[in-house]
Amino acid sequence: MATQPVVTKVWIEPGCIVCDACETTAPTVFEVTEDNCVIRPEALQSSFTKHLTQLIIDAALECPVDVIKYETVAEEVSALIPASASKSSVPTQTAKPVAKTKSPEAPAPKPVAEPATAVAAKAPSAVKTSEAGSPDPAIAALLRAATSRGGNAVIQKRAESLPPGAEALQKKDPKELPPDARQAKVLEAAKKVREQADANRREFLGNAALATGWVAFGAGVGVSVGPAFGRFMMPNVLEEPEPRVRVGKLQRYLEMNPGDVNEDYKPQGIWMIREEERIAALNIICTHLGCIPNWLPNDRKFKCPCHGSGYKPTGINFEGPTPRPLERFRIFVEDGIVTVDKSKKYQYELGQWDQPGSYLAV
Repeated sequence: MATQPVVTKVWIEPGCIVCDACETTAPTVFEVTEDNCVIRPEALQSSFTKHLTQLIIDAALECPVDVIKYETVAEEVSALIPASASKSSVPTQTAKPVAKTKSPEAPAPKPVAEPATAVAAKAPSAVKTSEAGSPDPAIAALLRAATSRGGNAVIQKRAESLPPGAEALQKKDPKELPPDARQAKVLEAAKKVREQADANRREFLGNAALATGWVAFGAGVGVSVGPAFGRFMMPNVLEEPEPRVRVGKLQRYLEMNPGDVNEDYKPQGIWMIREEERIAALNIICTHLGCIPNWLPNDRKFKCPCHGSGYKPTGINFEGPTPRPLERFRIFVEDGIVTVDKSKKYQYELGQWDQPGSYLAV
């Protein structure tokens, strides 16, 4: 014989929020009052609940806080038929007396007990079926919750028309609430505090990042604009290098061989050279495009690395694109020290290398 699970006991655990979803689904089992939800007295009997198994299961699925619990046992299908349903579904001999008077030739139908499966089909079914088969309990519960005046949909969407029980709880002071509802309010308040704290923290971090960005921007502007502003405010003469450079005693250059080059003062832009009868100071800037040539002692020449211009030890150009020789600075002896005045220059092509001050005679 076929069996199916039936509910023999149902109860409500602590934590109910009085949403009336269970009473909407199974009003003969659950009763929602203003303060709490209880099991109706008749539903405390297993003989009553087993015929409402599916409704109890649906109510438990719709409960938003999952506090409806139940126990089930497997029973034969025929045992689920109520006594009243069995009597009304089985025909008796007195049920059709007219059949004998209207057709005496036809034998009276004998009372035949219907099969248990047929009786079960007429009895209230604990499982809802359709041509497509049994519906998914979760989907059925979701549809009922979305269309009923209580249930998960109403609670989650915060509908304007809350169930009377839930609306009354919202208006009450937390001290007057039952323990489960008070705990729910405490959790909700704590969640709001957390959300507010997170929002404040995000706002603070955003403001801090913005402030840091402005500070960095200000620092960058200060670094880039500060020197320019200082140069604008201060006289240029303070930044101009000293045009006169003391390059040592005359004796050190008298000891050089003709054609030698002293590079000790190249950082100051000066090459000291020795000719047969002269000492001169060359400007190290290439006359082509302003690069700085290198002195190549083995090749006895100045060679510009930029475009290949070449100069002899005297500064005369002889190769590359440079258009003219290197320039010479004014040179003189002051207090026994050779001094180079970079503010005065002499050019070979203008015939200035023979002017006094363009060399020291030896």
